[in-house]
Amino acid sequence: MPLNALPVCDLFDELKRSLAQHQQLILEAPTGAGKSTALPLALLDWPEISGRIIMLEPRRVAARSVARFIAKQRGCQLGAEVGYRVRGDSKVSKETRLEVVTEGILTRMIQDDPELDGVGLIIFDEIHERHLSTDLGLALALEVQAGLRDDLNILAMSATLSGMPLEALMPDAVLLRSEGRSFPVAVEYASVPAGADWQAHMGKTLMELATGKRPLPEGITPGTVLAFLPGKAEIERLKDYLAERLSESEFAICPLYGELDANTQDRALSADPDGRRKLVLATNVAESSLTIDGVTLVVDCGFVRQASFNPRTGVTRLGLKRISQASAIQRAGRAGRLAPGLCIRLWSQDEFERQVKADEPEILRSELVSLAQEAAVWGARDFAALKLLSRPPKVNESLAWALLKDLELVDDNHKLTALGRDAHRLGCHPRLGHMLLKARALGEAQSDATLAPLACLLAAILEGRGLPRRGCDISHYLGWATSGQTGQQAKQWAAKLGIKADFAAVAKAAHPRDCGLLLALAYPDRIAMARGKDGFVLANGTGITVDESDAMALEPMLVAADFGELEGRSAGRLWLGAMLDARLFDGPLAFLQSEREVSGFDEGRGRFVAEKQRVVGSLVLGRETVSQVPAALKASAWIARIRQKGLACLGLDDDAMQLRRRVSLAANLLGGDWPAMDDEALLDGLEDWLGPYLGNINSLNEFNKLDAGRLLRDSLDWQLRRTLDEALPTHYPMATGTQAPIRYEDDGRAMLRVRLQEAYGMAATPLLAGGRLKLTMELLSPAQRPLALTADLASFWQGPYQDVKKEMRGRYPKHLWPDDPANTLPTKFTKKKTLGQA
Repeated sequence: MPLNALPVCDLFDELKRSLAQHQQLILEAPTGAGKSTALPLALLDWPEISGRIIMLEPRRVAARSVARFIAKQRGCQLGAEVGYRVRGDSKVSKETRLEVVTEGILTRMIQDDPELDGVGLIIFDEIHERHLSTDLGLALALEVQAGLRDDLNILAMSATLSGMPLEALMPDAVLLRSEGRSFPVAVEYASVPAGADWQAHMGKTLMELATGKRPLPEGITPGTVLAFLPGKAEIERLKDYLAERLSESEFAICPLYGELDANTQDRALSADPDGRRKLVLATNVAESSLTIDGVTLVVDCGFVRQASFNPRTGVTRLGLKRISQASAIQRAGRAGRLAPGLCIRLWSQDEFERQVKADEPEILRSELVSLAQEAAVWGARDFAALKLLSRPPKVNESLAWALLKDLELVDDNHKLTALGRDAHRLGCHPRLGHMLLKARALGEAQSDATLAPLACLLAAILEGRGLPRRGCDISHYLGWATSGQTGQQAKQWAAKLGIKADFAAVAKAAHPRDCGLLLALAYPDRIAMARGKDGFVLANGTGITVDESDAMALEPMLVAADFGELEGRSAGRLWLGAMLDARLFDGPLAFLQSEREVSGFDEGRGRFVAEKQRVVGSLVLGRETVSQVPAALKASAWIARIRQKGLACLGLDDDAMQLRRRVSLAANLLGGDWPAMDDEALLDGLEDWLGPYLGNINSLNEFNKLDAGRLLRDSLDWQLRRTLDEALPTHYPMATGTQAPIRYEDDGRAMLRVRLQEAYGMAATPLLAGGRLKLTMELLSPAQRPLALTADLASFWQGPYQDVKKEMRGRYPKHLWPDDPANTLPTKFTKKKTLGQA
């Protein structure tokens, strides 16, 4: 389809008018509408746009492909008027007016030049994919527009706005929609047979399509086959499987994933120069933006390899999971870009209906350390200060800031430190930035020229992929890391640090002890100590095991740079790390440790045990007994014991329970600043209401004599106690002189138990709390047995009392049973004594 015939072109006039009058636009257009190609090409000639155009593409392969396509359509050399910039590769010049960049590049551009001098428009393409860096880039761009550049245009483009709060984030934006045009795509479901492997089923299906053994629906031509797979490993296995069975002269089998070099990616996107039929084996990078020549057939395995952060372990792990319905629809649409197509899904329609509707945004399932670093560089003290599409989980945010603080990259107030700013300039993960800078400083301090180069090699290993398996000890990979792409990355880190090194010599001479030192600088939360047969425990409290055949299993201490989670087990398995010499905590790693005083009550010995500990996280490096236990430590230990055993160990009596219920009622009926006294609140507030009295208690016997109920009452100030006693008293004064106890129940009732004869003369039920609470009266026989329960005494006298009187008069003839109790004097005595007194 010619570019000027693409659906988005129908909106050009409206887009021009909107750009002339508004700074924020949202364009909703389905994949294939031309928003990534025809629109930016046209924008270059619109006078409404002054300055450069920055277009963000979420993936490197898409950024290069889109830039190359637009440059070709423009008739210019790539890197002239149209260029791209991705990590490790760029083609731009002073002439570049349209620059296609990846997410991290945009963030760096804004951080380096908040006014975005010379930029007239930022385009966020494929924003519905909700990459973390896209969310951040949009948040920063909106702040720039609001505070520094009110003339800056922002255009957010999405295949769908369904379930995305984009309009809420940009309420003033003009919303434009393109319906799009695509050819019909037939969908067939070909479930994996029971007991079969889905990868084998994928291979069989592709062979049937390639050889023509699988009939195609009418009107569909056998063009390029696009197969979606989870990752590199599955793609390479399938590539080998097909290569053994298909003729190389007839078929071109092209892998397509992010780690490939640009030339290999280009071969997957372009028509085969020899005219062979293509089978493109791709990850989800091919879901959108990319134009792949000649695709009419799609085979979708239905899986994606997705990264998820586990806040418990602090590790991000790639896991295989079923794709969302939205992703499946996107993938199927690739078959209908050029002509009618077919999509074969290797699962059932019932399974499709049960899939989640859309993918979870990255910000909700990712480690947020780099986001926190960018926020700190921007001057934000928390994520609430950023205009993010979604607020990430609080626990993930807290962990991110805590790690930056441990790495000394931010201070207690989340303000960027000088070290933090230097680490950000390196452009790597904050962990690695800290390691690289500290290694350089240590090397200079110790006149050791090998530490910084060794850190560069380790950083390259940790950032790279394709690591050959040679056990868990990272020092075994140093020689491998000196060559190839990993070696190039190490040289780049060295250049940024301003050092020169013979990496081959460094790798050969490196001691595992130094690897452990450097990894500890990057992963202080993953420093680990052996715990016997149970493997190791990390500073963050996570347990890990090491394969017993690996020498690392015998180390007393190590650093776990990478470890995996084992299904069904609480402890993970170490993949990559280094031994750690504990003596380093008396030297270069001293800043990682802290001191704490801990105490506890030894139930067996009936006394306190207190010690001073040197710790790294949850790990105890050393301990020293404290002979005199400070009062604060004793109080803290008693409180810990109470929280462990529960409030029952305080022996709170019924009076204390009544107090707690009265306070709860007072809060509900009277209002005001009443303290919560439920179990959770009392346990949380032990330091306040009980702690001051625990510091001088030395034994369990003394503890058991503690009158916790009285102390609980004393925790109320004088005014509250007075108000409570007046509004919700513990006793009610009867006319007979009896102080009848009031019992407060869990359901909010106040119960008054009194002999029926003492209630004579009471025309109505008594009220408490300024008339807000009726007493519920349990009226008793002369023998203190329950006769009736009422909250409406007037009605009781007129009705049920008459039946009670008939029954009780015969049983208790010596007591008064008047016909008109409401107007009879109350009594505590028999008739004879009552009449005698009268």
